[in-house]
Formats: sequence, structure tokens, C-alpha cells
Amino acid sequence: MEYWKNENEPIQAFIKLFQAAMADAELSSGLKKVNQLILFDYTEDGPNCSFWIDTRAGNLNVGPGKPSEEPDMTMSLSADDAHRSWSNKLNPVMAITRKKIRVKGSAVGLLKLAPKLKKVAEIYTGVLKDLGWEDKILK
Repeated sequence: MEYWKNENEPIQAFIKLFQAAMADAELSSGLKKVNQLILFDYTEDGPNCSFWIDTRAGNLNVGPGKPSEEPDMTMSLSADDAHRSWSNKLNPVMAITRKKIRVKGSAVGLLKLAPKLKKVAEIYTGVLKDLGWEDKILK
């Protein structure tokens, strides 16, 4: 991994990102419309390098590891490419086309949020600062 010391660091950052996004009215509204249980699988970087978000039935929950139920969608990629994506330095549509992101299930709802990646990147930068990881912020 280029940006992370171990498999726990990215999960810590990404869960904090989604918790902060859920506190934003515009982003939480968009996430609820996705209405799926999504697994973000970065296990190519370590067996515990994954997290899930549940946006079904108007709920917003996030947690480490794999969900207890079968996910509606799984996005598999490296933790470094996820970092680039949340930093708005990797276009998710192009990454899917180039197989940097592999999707199992329908990503249509989630891809509708792609125009909001600039706002997500701003929140993510704040999360990295809060964690004391300014050195991970991509310019």
C-alpha cells in the first residue's frame, strides 16, 4: 500500500468519512436514495480491509468488516485507489471501465452520487486532518 501503514488505517478513515457524510443533509439524502447494503472490499490489501454501509429503508449505518447479510453491491478495489477516489483524484466511472474498481451488483444508484465527489473530498480532507494524517492529503 502506498498511502497506508496497515489494513486498519484506511478502514478507520473511510468509516469516519461516511459518518461525516451522513451528518451532511445533502449527502445523507443522496445516500438514502441508493437504498442498498454495500460492501467496500479492499481485502487485496489485507483480510480485514473492508467496510460496509447500509442505506436501505431510509437508514444509514456503517461498520468495519463484512456485513452480516449478503450485500446488494460489492465494490472491490485497492485501499489506495479508494483513497484516490474519495480524494476526487480517481474518476469512479473511468476506474470501473478500466477495471480498477470491480463491481458486483448494480452501481447505478451509487454512481448518481459521483457529481457530489467534490464535496465528499472536502469532507475526507477534514477527516484526514482530524486523524492527524495531513501527509495523506492528495493535492
